[in-house]
Amino acid sequence: MNQLLLYTSVLFLILTPLFSRSQENTCAFKLEEAETLYETGILDSIPAILRSCINNDGFDDEELSRAYKLLILTYLFEDYQEMAELTMLKFLKEFPEYELKATDPVEFTYLYKSYQTIPSWSIGIIAGGNYSIARIIEPYYMDNSSEYKGEYKAGIYFQAGLQLKKYITDEIDINLDIMYTAKTFEYSIEQINTNTKYLENQSLLSIPLSGTYDFNYGKWDPYARIGINLDYLLGAKADFEKEYPSDQSQYNIKETDVDIIDDRNLFQISALIGGGVKYNIKMGYVMLDVRYHYNFTNIVNGENRNNSLKWANYNYIDDDFTVNNIYFSLGFVYPFYKTKQSK
Repeated sequence: MNQLLLYTSVLFLILTPLFSRSQENTCAFKLEEAETLYETGILDSIPAILRSCINNDGFDDEELSRAYKLLILTYLFEDYQEMAELTMLKFLKEFPEYELKATDPVEFTYLYKSYQTIPSWSIGIIAGGNYSIARIIEPYYMDNSSEYKGEYKAGIYFQAGLQLKKYITDEIDINLDIMYTAKTFEYSIEQINTNTKYLENQSLLSIPLSGTYDFNYGKWDPYARIGINLDYLLGAKADFEKEYPSDQSQYNIKETDVDIIDDRNLFQISALIGGGVKYNIKMGYVMLDVRYHYNFTNIVNGENRNNSLKWANYNYIDDDFTVNNIYFSLGFVYPFYKTKQSK
C-alpha cells in the first residue's frame, strides 16, 4: 500500500508539469486559431475557443492581453456592446497600466479611452537611514559658568516601516506612514576638571502624516512633501564615560546601556518637509525619499533632570533640547486601481 502511494505521488509530480506545459501549448495554439478566424471574419466561435484558457490561467501575460483584445473586438463587431464593455473591465483589471499602441485597432482604442483606470490607494514598504541633529532650547550648567562648554555631535541610525497612500487627484496624495525609528547622537563637555562623554540611543514609533504633490513627468516622477509627525518613545538608553586628567586616569569610569526613559518625554511632535522621485515600473513604483523633521518638543523630562547617576557619577546634567532629523529612504509602493467609465 505504501509503495502504491509512493508510485502514485511520483507519477503525479512527473505528470503535473507535463500537463501544465501541454495546457499552455494548447492555449497558445487556440489563441493563434482564434486570431486566424478573426482575420477571415468567422467570429461566432472565438469566445468559446478562448474562454476556457482565460478562466483556467492558460495564457501568459502577453497572450492574455491579446486574447482579451481579440474578445473585445469580436464583441464590438458582432454588436454585443455590453459584453465588450464587461470584457474591457476585465482587461483593465488585469492590465491597469496598459498603454495604447499604434497598432491597436481604432475600435479597441475608442472603447479603451471611454474608461479611466486610476489608483485609488496603495501600500508600500520604506526603509533607510536618518541623521539626528540635537538643538539646544536652554542650556544647563553644573559649574555655574557663564560659558557653555557642551558640544553635541550628530549620529546616523535607521528607520523602516509601512506607507499607506490615498490618491486624491492625479497630482495630490495623502500619506500615512507607520515607522520604527532608531536615533542616536553624542554629547561631550569639559567641566569640573573632567571630560564627560555621553551617547544616547532612542527607539521610537513614528507616525508621519503628509501630503505630496506629484509633478507627473512620466517614468521619473518628482514630488514634494509637507506634513506633521508624531513620535512615541519606546526606549532610551545611554552610555556614560568620565575621564580625568592623565595623572588621575585610574579614577576614570564608564557605564553602558543605562535605561534613561524616565528622563525623557514620551511624545514628540515635529513638522516635516521633503521630496523625492518615483520611478514607475509595472504594477507600482520605487522611490527615493528625503525628509527634514523639525522637532518642536523638548525631549527632556525636567522633573528628572537632577538624576543622581548622571549628576553625582558623571558630572552630567541634561540641557533642555530637542532632536531634528534628516531622513533618506528607499521604498516600493504597490497601488490598487479602480476603473470607471468616463462620462
